[in-house]
Amino acid sequence: MPDEVLLALPDRRLRALVLAQLQEEGYQVVAVPRFSHALRLLARGLRPKAVVAELEDAPEAALEGLRRSGVAVLVVGGQLEREKAKRLPLPCILRPFTVGQLVDRVRDLVGPPRKDASR
Repeated sequence: MPDEVLLALPDRRLRALVLAQLQEEGYQVVAVPRFSHALRLLARGLRPKAVVAELEDAPEAALEGLRRSGVAVLVVGGQLEREKAKRLPLPCILRPFTVGQLVDRVRDLVGPPRKDASR
């Protein structure tokens, strides 16, 4: 399985920064602006090691289904979503955070990329 990460983040700037940093680290990344786009890719056969999704954009049942299927899921949320995030059986990173902190959380979930993964 490739060291692939699927980013489903509506914030264009955050998505671009995380995409660039993950690629710099050696991960293969597919980035989309909505969780609904991520679901379409998954339905077409994309099998990433991890999905990073915005909590307010992703149905909890879909996130839980991904986790049960063996995909690591990292939920991104804001301070207003703290209580909702606590109820989820998924790792969550709440704003404010740095791009480096988010990338560290992805690495914690899936491990470091293989040396040949980006080549």
